[in-house]
Amino acid sequence: PNGETAAVPGALITYTLTARYSGTLAATAARISDPIPAGTSYVPGSLTLNGTALTDAAGDDAGEGSASGIAVQLGSLSNGATASVRFQVRVTN
Repeated sequence: PNGETAAVPGALITYTLTARYSGTLAATAARISDPIPAGTSYVPGSLTLNGTALTDAAGDDAGEGSASGIAVQLGSLSNGATASVRFQVRVTN
């Protein structure tokens, strides 16, 4: 937030992970997962799939977010399909 290159405690970072599938057969049970980086904390309620909000709890929709990481079930993807997962973390130190 102050223009420096070092992380500033309290700064908010938004991650966008994009899956692009280019196989000839459909991918089934595709999934994106990512650990929460050291020195940051997951921002509850920030997880989305293709712009649609997901809950953080396991089992009630395609997403799961916690202090250790995120996981999102993408389902089946055909050739040329893309999926975008977004979440936020806050710098803690």
